[in-house]
Amino acid sequence: MNSRKFVVACAFALALTSSIVGVADTQEDHVVVLRQALTLEQVVKRELRSHRFAKQIASYNGVSISDVLPVGTSLRIPEPYMAERDFGRVAFVKGDVIHTQKDLVVNPPAKGAMILQGDKLTTGEDGFISITFNSGATVNLQPASKVAIVEVDCVDETVKCVISLNAEIGEMHSEVTPRPEGQQPVSFKVNTPFLSAAVRGTAFYVNVESGADRVGVTQGSVAANAGGVANDLPSGKGLLAVAGIEPSVVDLLPAPVVSLNDDRMVLSSEDKVTWATLDGATQYRATVASDEALTSPITTDEFQATSFQPNLSEPGQYYLALAGIDDQKFTGLPTVVDFQYASIDDTQQLQLQVERLGNLVQIAESDYDGTIELLLSNSIDSDNVTRSFITITDSIELELDPQQDWVFQARKVLGDNSVSTYSNQYLLEAIE
Repeated sequence: MNSRKFVVACAFALALTSSIVGVADTQEDHVVVLRQALTLEQVVKRELRSHRFAKQIASYNGVSISDVLPVGTSLRIPEPYMAERDFGRVAFVKGDVIHTQKDLVVNPPAKGAMILQGDKLTTGEDGFISITFNSGATVNLQPASKVAIVEVDCVDETVKCVISLNAEIGEMHSEVTPRPEGQQPVSFKVNTPFLSAAVRGTAFYVNVESGADRVGVTQGSVAANAGGVANDLPSGKGLLAVAGIEPSVVDLLPAPVVSLNDDRMVLSSEDKVTWATLDGATQYRATVASDEALTSPITTDEFQATSFQPNLSEPGQYYLALAGIDDQKFTGLPTVVDFQYASIDDTQQLQLQVERLGNLVQIAESDYDGTIELLLSNSIDSDNVTRSFITITDSIELELDPQQDWVFQARKVLGDNSVSTYSNQYLLEAIE
């Protein structure tokens, strides 16, 4: 047995129930050795979460489904049947994350590790883990959170695929992809101390703190129940459940309107992303991730300002999700924008020549032919800045209102991942 196979076999053995002594892996089979008298049907049900393949496995082992097998019996389960089990897999993990299994505690779990029924996941203050299930559901556990995998049963195609989780503390974001018509439907449910949320295809989050639970729907709809009262929550709605108080439905804050709306957004550590103030927002959350679904977050910050300045260690393509947070601690609908993060080459800087020619403004740079990013505003300290990418040869001309002040600033775009530092600011005052 090679070392990789040995690791797989040991990891599988540690996840077994108390009725199994151990599992040895061959080229095609998992071998289950009984330390308690069981029927083959019981073994298959426990190992595969279904008795769907009991007849085939009984025939393969040359035993009866219902006969009680003595302690020490070895049963072989072919690998294709093992692959039919439903389970979660770790898609992304960072920081302090504890994976508690029946017989093993891992910190942190490796990418690709199986998450099975009965497992628990706990994140520290800097921890994050993203889990994907075969049925199409994704669960993102935020820092300082804990969730238990109560049930995962999607093998029997004659009934619903069932995934049930208990969110014990912290915040968990879930997305359930609707299955095409004719395929096995998914019943995805999250329970907290004071509410439950059931969906088939949607995106939502639950937030659990001492004495208060929240569910917020950002896409689709959720059937929420708190205090025996059922509520159908569409996108943009949330439910607050507090101990001893009747649950209340709230409106989530709308998605922020981001000022950077260029077709090509290049950001460096010198840049700020700004947005309009949201009425009712006490603070804002900004998450930078390497994927649009935000399953691989790089940074998450909460603050009161209406601007965000990225500071990343590596250039490349990223996604920024912005959302407001209200006074009841509900996170609103997000705005997600993609951007190219560029490093700064501070050895190069544009030296602009700006000249007014009637209604036209001419901008020239004697030593550079190439793409520039031009920032245009009406005052030195304005956050209302228009950005545009222009190819400059000898000069460019802009038609601008002569009755307005105009401020110009620019930098070289040296490629997808590099820019120069910004030029000085140039002010053209309005013509009286």
